[in-house]
Amino acid sequence: MEKRLTYKYDPMSDEMNLYFGENKEAIGFNTDNDIFLQLDPDTDEVIGLTILNFKHRIIDKKEEIQLPVSGKFIANHRIFERKTSDQLAVSN
Repeated sequence: MEKRLTYKYDPMSDEMNLYFGENKEAIGFNTDNDIFLQLDPDTDEVIGLTILNFKHRIIDKKEEIQLPVSGKFIANHRIFERKTSDQLAVSN
């Protein structure tokens, strides 16, 4: 099943939320270092991530964060079709 990766940043709480598929109710599991896996309560599938202190860690400290998930990411084929059309228009 195809799932989109979406994100939402809350500047008030300095919290970055990443969602794999639709944002829905989840159980948060603290992995360490203020990174929470969001798990589907029925399947234990990872459906999102929450990173606390995001701006402070990424922008201020320029810290590299390794997320506690792995997966296969595939680009939507329409991106390539659009890019090819744009390149053809420029080259003509």
